[in-house]
Amino acid sequence: MAGRRYIIFTLAVVTAILINIIPAAVRGAGFAILQQGTGAMGQGNAFVAQADDPSAVFFNPAGITGLKGTHVYAGGTFIVPRIRYNGTDGVSEFTTNKVFFPPFLYMTRQLSEQVYAGLGIFSPFGLSTVWKDNWHGRYLSTFSSLSTININPNMAFKKGSLSVSAGLNVLSANLQLDKRLALYYINPTLPDGSQGLTGDTTGYGYNIGLLYRPDTMWSFGLSYRSRIHLDFDSAKAKFDVPAAVAAFFHDTGAQGKMELPASFTAGVACRPVEKWIAEFDITWTGWSVYKEVKILFDQPEGPGRSDTFIQQKQWRDVLAYRFGLKYSPSPDYTLRLGYIFDQSPVPDSTIDPQLPDGNRDIYTVGVDYRVRKGLKLGLAYNFIYGHRRIKDNNILDSLLAADRANGKYRQRIHSLGISLHYIF
Repeated sequence: MAGRRYIIFTLAVVTAILINIIPAAVRGAGFAILQQGTGAMGQGNAFVAQADDPSAVFFNPAGITGLKGTHVYAGGTFIVPRIRYNGTDGVSEFTTNKVFFPPFLYMTRQLSEQVYAGLGIFSPFGLSTVWKDNWHGRYLSTFSSLSTININPNMAFKKGSLSVSAGLNVLSANLQLDKRLALYYINPTLPDGSQGLTGDTTGYGYNIGLLYRPDTMWSFGLSYRSRIHLDFDSAKAKFDVPAAVAAFFHDTGAQGKMELPASFTAGVACRPVEKWIAEFDITWTGWSVYKEVKILFDQPEGPGRSDTFIQQKQWRDVLAYRFGLKYSPSPDYTLRLGYIFDQSPVPDSTIDPQLPDGNRDIYTVGVDYRVRKGLKLGLAYNFIYGHRRIKDNNILDSLLAADRANGKYRQRIHSLGISLHYIF
């Protein structure tokens, strides 16, 4: 009993720490964060047809009907992104080195033979790109950050070989966009100014899932998460400029909107022999809802006295293909391997330094270790190889060609996930 109380106490402390650091730490590289559990992460996120640990709350909550008793699953992912820029003038620059740690927490409870409940707290979307203040593209972006926290309760129901689920998503978002101002357009003797935009809001959505296990060899899974609309009605814009042009720039309120996309995943898993499972998933993400960034200022800004800023995005819907293998040589160990091909939603016409995203090859490995009865440790590693993107567009057309940061971009991301899974 003493050992059991110690484990419960340790998990409670870890959970409290994770919940308290979420608002400050959830700034993952990329827009959609899929490192939401080490089991799925280690096998290329090909997990919707297995969903056999509490991270099923994120991937396919119908899977929690296979989790007897009470489960607590907590952890996070260390993410180290790096973007390289090669300008048309031959200059090479890199984003600032940062390590991000989006955590996750899942709890599931069996209420009866047919009814199960689950709760997830995680960050489904995140963006953080940090460039130096004096880099070539500073008038487009120096710091871009979207932080999200999603609270996701679910109910799941099982009848024979079929399980279904439904859940509510309450998503809190914080947005920060910083860039330098090219004041030499006004007067060649002026140094750069700066502009910062911050805002907080909450949006709502839903998710549904289905899992069908006709026999011990095959299983099929479906999972859908709805789009979420965000209204930044109380954003704030701040300016730092020399006194000579201070009359043109005033700190002010602002408004903006953002659509986070719906996603749909279908997968099939096969267990050809007792110790091996292979799964293949396809995920559709509806990024075409992300059409533009439009900011309305409460008062006109700049020499042109404009109260509206618009930057086109016009992203497109994309597919991701995921393949994973799981091998359990003994009850104490599980080994995982996976691969993902992830299409970029960003078209050539609107690619910019906030997210110069290309198609991505993702290579994954993972391991689970049973520390003691009822307690598992999970580790997973992902390497994201971003295909080269060439920016050759006029975003934003108000800037001179030399200030648009046209050139080649390359992205590399290392991710290391860790989790603790306790079964009561």
